Amino acid sequence: MQGFTVLNPDELGQDPAVGMDLALALGVHHLEIRTAYGSNALVLDDQQLRHIRQLADERGLRVAALASPLWKWCRSEAAPGRVDSFGFPTQIRAEDRERWVDRALTVAGLLGTDRVRVFSHLSVGEQTETFRDDPLLPYALKAAERAGVRLLLENEPVCTVHEPASLLDVLQAHPGLGLWLDLGNLFEVGYGTAEAVDALAPYTEYVHIKDYRPRDDGMKDFVAAGTGAVPYRELLPALHRARPGLPYALETHVRETPGQALTRGAAFLRATVPGGLA
Repeated sequence: MQGFTVLNPDELGQDPAVGMDLALALGVHHLEIRTAYGSNALVLDDQQLRHIRQLADERGLRVAALASPLWKWCRSEAAPGRVDSFGFPTQIRAEDRERWVDRALTVAGLLGTDRVRVFSHLSVGEQTETFRDDPLLPYALKAAERAGVRLLLENEPVCTVHEPASLLDVLQAHPGLGLWLDLGNLFEVGYGTAEAVDALAPYTEYVHIKDYRPRDDGMKDFVAAGTGAVPYRELLPALHRARPGLPYALETHVRETPGQALTRGAAFLRATVPGGLA
């Protein structure tokens, strides 16, 4: 079974048409939507979302996933550190959260996708919330099922659930939840191994690909996939053996030359995933 490549247009800027045109040039037929026109997708109005869908339809492209910021948040009284939430607030009152879940499902419907990313609460010291037992999660999973949508949990290091053991605990406790596996994040927290991939593969439904070179100051220099420190030549074949046919989404974070990074990354993925990618 052949997997496929996904491109996020906002890697090239806030006009989604630019990234869509690059996808076409690269022979990529699937998109991930996160931000556009200077706003997070969840706060765009319905007309803007319909326009994004129209731009994709005109090019024969399909939106494979909504990279929502759900649960990349904390209580209003907590103090999150520097977090990239892509234009969405990181402090959300409990009484407002259900509304955002509903909005994400509406946005997914407007874009024509059945995959929505979620996180697992920001880690904020003593104010940190528990994702596994969050009463909002059963509500969200039931609402998603009614909408024909899968909620997929990303292993995000600034959030509470990011190591294999805690991921498996949550995924086994909530069978309606899938895994949005970020292999770069898995490597960052010390589990960039084929063994970890094998353990997580049965739950994986979507894959994020980014690469970087660690710096002496603890920061990262993001580079094209396959040119950094993440051991993709080991991880990608292992994941494909255990779970063929997955979507692989390029998330370069390369600021200076994003088009070149996406082009190199797409070629690397097709050469490294056994059987290639569509």
